[in-house]
Order: sequence, then structure tokens, then C-alpha cells
Amino acid sequence: MFLLLLLYPGNANYNNESDINVEKRTTGNRLGDFLVSPRKQNWTRCGDNMCQCKGYQALCANHGHQLNYIPRFEQNITQLNFTGNYLPLIDNETFTNITKMKINYLHLQLNSIQNCKRTAFNALKFLRTLHLREHTIPRLELMDCLSGLTKDLQFLYLSNYHYHHPLDLDLDSSMTNSNIIKLHLQDVNMIHYNQSKLSTLKRLRNITIYRSLIKTVTFNYSFALETLDFGTNRLHQLPTFCVQGHAYFPNLKYLCLDHNGINSIPLEHIACMKSLAIFSICNNQIRTIESNAFSKLPNLHILSLQYNGHGMDVHDFAFNSSTLKELYLEDDDLYFGGYYKHVSLNAFKYCKRLELLRLSSNDFSTVTNPMFEEIFSNLVNLKSLSLAHCGLRFLPSFIPIHLKKLETLWLARNNIIAIPEGYFSSLNSLQNVQLNSNKITTVKPFSLQFFKQLKSIDLSSNPFSCSCELLWFINFLKTSPIRKRFVHFPKQYICVFPTVFKGKQLLQVRLSEHTCAVTKLVRVIIISTSTGILLLLLTISVVYRYRWYLRYIIYMARFQHVRYQRLLNGGGNYKYDVYLSSCDVDFDYVVYDELVPRLEEGMGLRLYIPQKDGQGNKIEQIISNMDASRKVMLFISDKYVEDGYCEFEASFAYNKYINEKRDLMIAVVLGELRAKNVTKTIHKILAVDNYIKWGWDEESLELFWLKITTAINNLDDLIP
Repeated sequence: MFLLLLLYPGNANYNNESDINVEKRTTGNRLGDFLVSPRKQNWTRCGDNMCQCKGYQALCANHGHQLNYIPRFEQNITQLNFTGNYLPLIDNETFTNITKMKINYLHLQLNSIQNCKRTAFNALKFLRTLHLREHTIPRLELMDCLSGLTKDLQFLYLSNYHYHHPLDLDLDSSMTNSNIIKLHLQDVNMIHYNQSKLSTLKRLRNITIYRSLIKTVTFNYSFALETLDFGTNRLHQLPTFCVQGHAYFPNLKYLCLDHNGINSIPLEHIACMKSLAIFSICNNQIRTIESNAFSKLPNLHILSLQYNGHGMDVHDFAFNSSTLKELYLEDDDLYFGGYYKHVSLNAFKYCKRLELLRLSSNDFSTVTNPMFEEIFSNLVNLKSLSLAHCGLRFLPSFIPIHLKKLETLWLARNNIIAIPEGYFSSLNSLQNVQLNSNKITTVKPFSLQFFKQLKSIDLSSNPFSCSCELLWFINFLKTSPIRKRFVHFPKQYICVFPTVFKGKQLLQVRLSEHTCAVTKLVRVIIISTSTGILLLLLTISVVYRYRWYLRYIIYMARFQHVRYQRLLNGGGNYKYDVYLSSCDVDFDYVVYDELVPRLEEGMGLRLYIPQKDGQGNKIEQIISNMDASRKVMLFISDKYVEDGYCEFEASFAYNKYINEKRDLMIAVVLGELRAKNVTKTIHKILAVDNYIKWGWDEESLELFWLKITTAINNLDDLIP
């Protein structure tokens, strides 16, 4: 029996994702296709040596005017394809040579038929399927020809009738009380479909009107109709299948409206269709799927909304259905998450019976694991899931957690970089996996049980890094018979890294356990040594950077007790009046010759001069003697800032100023400082009070000695 429709099988196993997108219509010949191009083997000459036969099939094709009659055949022939010959007139004599045969299938195509008598097919008592594809026959002649068909005809196929005016297919008058079950019209230029023209065909169950420019429809009640296919027409609105809450076709199970211009699915247009099991409305211009759009269809099992490609807005609970088992939403430019989100995270709530979900070629690039959890966690009965070509950057965690019944998983053509260890361990029903064309560089070990349960796995076209990390996988593919389950192996399992193996198949890689063991030991040694050296350099760097601060902390701890005792005694037992801090260059040319004599002899001050009095550990001497001095005089210049010990003296003096809260610093600037030498410490010191300029002019010298005298003689700062 010829089948009109190819439905999506719900429990089939596919090796390739594209298998689900089988074009529901082949060429116009349908069953006759098997006769158009027969293979040479097992076909023999027959039909007056003008045809070819095989079993019960006969093909007479492309003889043109040379074959202008129906030849004689053996009695076992029941199917005849008569294509590309010459039969300008069909009457009751045309089929004389086959009237005694049980011909049940007849295909007449491109035979230049111009006239067809009403009685032409009367003698073919066993005819059940008739294909007419004759664009030369006039419209009235066609209707007259159809009126003579046997009432036992079950399937009628008409195609390629392009008349000047749209075809008014009035089968009410031409095929009254016919027992026809299936009607297929293709390329007939109909414009308007009127169901009442078929009202006398009481047994008509299947109607397909394909590529016939239908824009409008008028329905009438039909209790027999089970399949309706208006694919590839010009409908811009979803036809109304309900009138006052009742269905025009109460027993309709399959509805196809693919390849039209429909932009919405009003619930009230389909809510009455209680028997509808399969609804396909692909490749339209649908903008919105409203909440509960299909919830009133109590027997809906398969819903296909593929290839709309305009980014539909999918609302909360859009696919709410207690019966839906298969849902196809591929190539719809849907955005899940992110600024351009089109799909509600609750769209798949309340469809727990869903077993198959196809979402390939939509956008999941911004979806996080928590969002995946919210979208899919309730689909616990899924057996087949496709998220291929969706921009995924990782394997979603909801799959092994919630989809325990999963059998088929398609994740090809994404940006996945790794398979987490143990990811598939809980998926005991998984049989088919596609992870090809991702960015996976290495594969962590899987359990042998996982590979045994698989029927196919595709990891081809990934940029494998053929290093020791992948050694187990390379050896597994070389030795295990399970490698036959790897799709496209070995040709598309290619190394990309390292350079020495680039372009080679994994089977061609030469790595050994011994080499990898040595390499691993060397790697550990190198990493350990490098880490130690790095920590040492880091420690040295830190110590050097903060060397003065660290020394200060150490020595401050040592002399803290001495300072505390001095404070208890009133703070006046200083050994020196002034601590002179200068670099060696400035001391020789300025301080020693001009300042020291006047400070010591003229003012009678006790001075501590590191260049003259210093001995032993220099840092210890700095701290102890500065701590024993009432004032600190800093002679600041470019050379002073560049001297490390002078920098320490300046830092220590500033910290004493902060900690003891005494006006103990006297800053003397010997010359204009370069900008790079104004360090943070020098900047802080000069900002504490007005500094004293030395030797810039006579006025500055007089001011210098006045400020020096005032600062030295100020005894109000002895007690902190």
C-alpha cells in the first residue's frame, strides 16, 4: 500500500542529526520513482522489447513518439510506469493489452495527452492508485477523464496542471460516490480551496495539496478526514478549524502547514481539534508563541515549529501539554538568555512527558548553568536532546543530573572545550552521542561500561592535542574493537597540537608509556624547581623593596625598651642635641666646613655626626644615636636622596616624628631637587613644615641661621 505521508518516528535511533529532517515530499513521482531509474541488475527486457521489468514492476520510459501504445506484458505485472511516451488520446481501447492483468498501480506522465474519454479506465478493475502528470490535457477534459475512474480507486495523484485560470477542482460532480481514500494534488494552481467540492467523497481520509498557490480556504464538515497537508502554499493566516467550538474535522490526526506565510497561531483556531496528534507548521513567519498555545489539544504528540528563522518570542508555559512527546524548534533563531532573550525560561514547564526535543541552531551562548537548570530540569523523561550549533561553551550540568533516561544527545558544532571527568557516568541509557566539531583538545578516561553501552559516539573534527594526556585515548582507539562505534574514525580524528604531530591521524601518533612517564617526572622536576626559584626571587624582591622598613622594624623592637625608660624619666636625658644626616659628598663640601664649627663652637651643641662618630653596624648606629638625639637635621640634596643609608635616616626620622608626636625634624634643602628625586618620603618630610633653604642667596643664609637658632632653642618639644 502506498503511503502518502512520512511522519517523524518517535522512537527511531539516528546516527546523524540530519535524519530527522527528511524532506516529507520526494519528487513528484512518489512510488513511481523506483521505476524511473532502475538499476541494471535483475531488470529484463519486456513489453514488446520496449520496456524493462523486474518482478511485478514494469517501466516504459522516454521513447517519445516511438511508443504510442500500451505494450503486452506477462500476467504477473501489477505496477506500470508509462513516462515520456506518446498517448495523445486515451479511450477504452488504450489499455486493451493490460485489461486482463491485475494492474493496481498506473503512472502516466509526460505522454502529451490531449483528450481523455470518460470510459478510458473502466476496464482496469483492479486499479487502486493512479498518477496523472500531464500538463497538456485541458481542464474540462481532465474532469471528464476523472469521472470515468473506477469507484474502487483509493489513491489519486494529480500534478503540473497550470491553466490560465485557477483550477476549480469539482470532484463532487465528476467522482460521485467514489471510494477514494487519498488525494494528492501538486502544482495545480488552485488559489482557493473549497472543501465542499469534495463532499461526496465520503471515505476520503488523506488530502495533500502541495505547491498550489492556495491563499484562502473554505472548510466543510468531514468526519472521515484524518490527514491534511497544505504545505508550500501562500496562506498568510492560520485557517480556522473550529466553528462555535466544534471541529470541521473531528478525526483529523495530522495537520501540515509548512512553507506558508502564517504569522501567528491563535488558540481559538485549533482548540477544538481533540484528535490532532501531529501538527507541523515549519518555515512560516510566526512571531509569537503565546502561553498555553497548545494546551487544549489533548492528543497532541508531535509538534514541529522549525525553520521560522525570525527569533520568535516564546512566552511562559508556551508548550504546556500533558501529552506532547516530540517538539522540534530547530533553526528558529531563538535567543535563550542575554539581552536579546526571546524564550521564557518557563517555556518548557508542564510538558513532563516530552521525550524528544530538538533545539539545534538556536542561541544558547549566554546561558549559564543555573539558567539551564531552570529551563530543562523538569524534562526528566527526555530520551533525545539536540543542542547542536547553539554556541555552547561548556557541557551543561543539568544533563547528567536530571536526564537519566537520555538515549541520544547531539551537541555537535559548538564551542565546548572539555568533557568534565565522569560527566556521562550517570547516564546509563545513553546510546548515541555527537560532540564533533567542537574545541575539545583532550579526552579524560571513560569507564569501559560507558563505551559498551554506546551504539555510536562522534568526537571527530576536534582540535586534539596529541600529548601524554591523550595517550590512553590513542591506545584505546588503536587496540579496542569498540573503536568501530566512533563515527568518522580514523580519518577525522586529527592532531592539531603539538607541531610534531600536527595533521596526523591519532592512529599515526607514536607515544609510549615509558616516554610519558619520563616526561611526567621531568615535568614535575621542572615545575618544582621553577616554583622554588620563583618563590626565592619573589622573596628577594620583597626583602629588597622593603629592606629599610624591615630593618627599621627589627631595630625598633630592640630599642623600644630604651625609649620607654627615657619617657618614664621625663624624656630629657638625650645624649645629643642634634643628629646630622647628610651624604658624604655634601658633608665634605658644606656641612663639615661651614655648619659643624658654628653649631658646636658658636652654639655649644652636642652633635652626632655619622661620618665622624659612626662605628660598628651602621643601621644599628643610625637607630640608636638618632634615638639618643633631641633633634634631627636632614641636609637634603639629589645626592642625599640617591644614598641608601640617607634614605633610611630620613624614613626613620619621619617615623619618629609620627610616633613620638614631637617637632624633632629640621629639613635643610641644599639645592633645587630633580623631580625624580622627590620620593614619597622626601615629599612627606618637606610637607611637614616649611623647610630651610641653604646658601641660595645672602637673605636665605640669614633666614637659615635664624630658623636654626629658633628650632634648636625650642625646648617645648622635650616631652611627647
